[in-house]
Amino acid sequence: MREGGEPSGPRAATKGGAAAGGGGAAAPAPAEGPIDRLSRRTGETLAWVFLLSALLTGWEVLASSLLAAPTIWVHDLTTMLCVIGFLLGGAYAQARREHIRITPIYDLLPARARWLCDLVSHLLAIFYVAVLTWFTGVQALESITIWEMSGHAWNFPMPVVIRTAFFLGSALLLLQLVAHSVELVRGPQRGRPAA
Repeated sequence: MREGGEPSGPRAATKGGAAAGGGGAAAPAPAEGPIDRLSRRTGETLAWVFLLSALLTGWEVLASSLLAAPTIWVHDLTTMLCVIGFLLGGAYAQARREHIRITPIYDLLPARARWLCDLVSHLLAIFYVAVLTWFTGVQALESITIWEMSGHAWNFPMPVVIRTAFFLGSALLLLQLVAHSVELVRGPQRGRPAA
């Protein structure tokens, strides 16, 4: 760590800063494309569902404890809201390149080898997420077709909403991965490190 809590090491250069001890400028961040904007706006908008879930949970505690009037819908609704936020948040994290990575060996590689690792990881991720998107799409369509209900006391079509969100989240993550892969191929030595 550098003074002030900033990271040090080979990848410490961020957002126009200089690498620790290197004195050079970091590579410029690529311009935000339409998929990046969509992922960012979706993530920033859906971040509010977590606050709403916390408020609803607080209300449930008050209603149950102080008013002796528990609800039948808060648990299901807060679960559904949080699941939607998490499922659609994957593309947001990918757009910001903030998925968790363990990089002690990667950091030691030369730039061209890191680029190749990034490209291979993106291609593998695209394959996996494409298969995931296909299967979640099939499940969402089936759930919509039979109008699947939760079976809980509230009996809301929660499976329809969650399975559809899973499909949309997977599809948006797939688009984001493809956009980052195209960016990698177009400019292998430019841009931020890929996730």
